[in-house]
Amino acid sequence: MDTPKKSEVYAITKKAIIAGELTPGSIINENDLASQFGVSRTPVREALLMLGLEGLVESLPRAGYRITQITIRDVQEAFHLREILEVDAIRLAAARITERDLAILEEKKQGIPPEINPGYNRDFHLTIARASGNMRLARLVEQLLDEMERMIIYDPQIAGPAVPDEHEAIIEGLRHRDPQAAQEAMRHHICAVKERVLQRF
Repeated sequence: MDTPKKSEVYAITKKAIIAGELTPGSIINENDLASQFGVSRTPVREALLMLGLEGLVESLPRAGYRITQITIRDVQEAFHLREILEVDAIRLAAARITERDLAILEEKKQGIPPEINPGYNRDFHLTIARASGNMRLARLVEQLLDEMERMIIYDPQIAGPAVPDEHEAIIEGLRHRDPQAAQEAMRHHICAVKERVLQRF
């Protein structure tokens, strides 16, 4: 059964992991979190179990929980899924995209420095996923984007200067209601970012 306390512990701890405040390999334990949140160990344990199911923490017998490391395989698998899901999402979005959505994408593609707004790239992609009209698909994309944020948080410039141009090509495909062009632009962008991330690793 979900409780407000468990939800709070889960949401705040997950945000800290994704933002890099809790670094990969660091150890956390139930007692410390319970004290931090002013709750009993039960909602903390339940929240950590949820985070474990998402692959963000792993249980260490008699030691607590360790924030999972990010491996090259994690990067490859995440980008593989992103290519499958986002390329199909943009195909659907090409037929449904609104002028308001396009205006949001134009704002998000401006290349805002990540140190000022680290979520702008995430918002760009999530806007397209939601414009697909398939909310289950959008939720899966959102989960992957959360993982991606964790992978690049230690190097906010990892996307590189080419991103605004890549985003512009995506917008053009959507603006012309051309699913094939939009898909090609999205696939190119995801593959290009994957290569930049893997080079950093």
